[in-house]
Amino acid sequence: MSSRPSRRSLLAASALLPLGLCGLTTAAPVAGPYRVGALTVTPLRDGLFPLEPSMMPSADSTAGHALLQGAGLPANGPSPEPVNAFLIRHGDRYVLLDAGCGTVLGPGFNRVTAALAAEGVRPDQVETIWLSHLHADHAGGLLTPSRGARFVNAELVLQEREVAYWSDAGARASAPAALSPMFDTAQAVLAAYPDRIRRISGETELAPGVHALPLPGHTPGHMGVLITDGPEQLLIWGDIVHSRLLQMPHPDWTVIWDTDPAQAIATRRQILDRAATEGLSVTGMHLAARGRIERADAGYALR
Repeated sequence: MSSRPSRRSLLAASALLPLGLCGLTTAAPVAGPYRVGALTVTPLRDGLFPLEPSMMPSADSTAGHALLQGAGLPANGPSPEPVNAFLIRHGDRYVLLDAGCGTVLGPGFNRVTAALAAEGVRPDQVETIWLSHLHADHAGGLLTPSRGARFVNAELVLQEREVAYWSDAGARASAPAALSPMFDTAQAVLAAYPDRIRRISGETELAPGVHALPLPGHTPGHMGVLITDGPEQLLIWGDIVHSRLLQMPHPDWTVIWDTDPAQAIATRRQILDRAATEGLSVTGMHLAARGRIERADAGYALR
C-alpha cells in the first residue's frame, strides 16, 4: 500500500488539472447505451483526464511504466482516462448519475450538456441527480460558469457522510492545501442547490430496482449504483477504478485524491471480488465501456 501523498506531490498534480488533456486524444470511444430491463443507461463523455503516474504514486515505478509502455503510451504517461456521467432513462423521466467537470477543470471538459442535447434532453428536464461523490470531476458540471445551478429542476441525492465531510471546516483545515479546490467546488454545489439536496444513509433504494451502494474510502460518502431488473444487473461503481490499465492488475495502487487510501483499497478489493463472484456487469466514471470482472493472477481483469 502506498503512503499518503506529500504536499509537494499533491501540489504538482493539482497544477495539471487546468491543462485538460494537453493534446492527448487517444482513448476508446463512448460505449452504450445499455439496457437494463426497462431502464436505458447512456454514458455521457465529459472529456479525457491526463492521469500522470505521480497521481498514482505506486504506478511511478518499473511495473507502472511497463504497463503504460505496453499500452503504447510514454513510460511517464499520461494515460488518457475517460470522465463519464450517465443518463438513466425510464420512459419520459430522466435521471443523471454524476454531471462531469463542467468548467471547473478548464478546457477539454464540459461536454455533458451537449451530450444530453444529443439525446434530446434539456438540463431543465432532469428531475434527479444521483451523485457518487462531490469531487470536481463528478459535481463540477452541476454548476454554471457563474456557479449557479445548471439543472434548475433537479434534486441532488447523495450520502449524508459525503455532505458532512465537504461541509466540515475541520476536514478542510486538515486536508492538504492542494485539495482546497475540491472543497471549493463541493461547497459551491451545496450552496447552489440549498433546498434540493436529499441525504441518504447506507444502502438505500433510489428508485424501483435501483440501490445506492456505499463504497467508502475514495471519499467518506463515495457510493455506486446497482441497477437490477429481474436477472439483469449493472453496477456503476463511481471511482472504484481510476485507470483500468493500472489498477486492475494492481488493485492496491491508490490515487492521491483518496481520503482514506487503506479503506479505498479494501473497498476496491471487496467490490471486485463481489463482481467476479456474482458475475456482475460493471462500468464506472473512468471506464470506457462496461464488462465483467475476472480474477487474474494477483489482480483482476475487465472483459
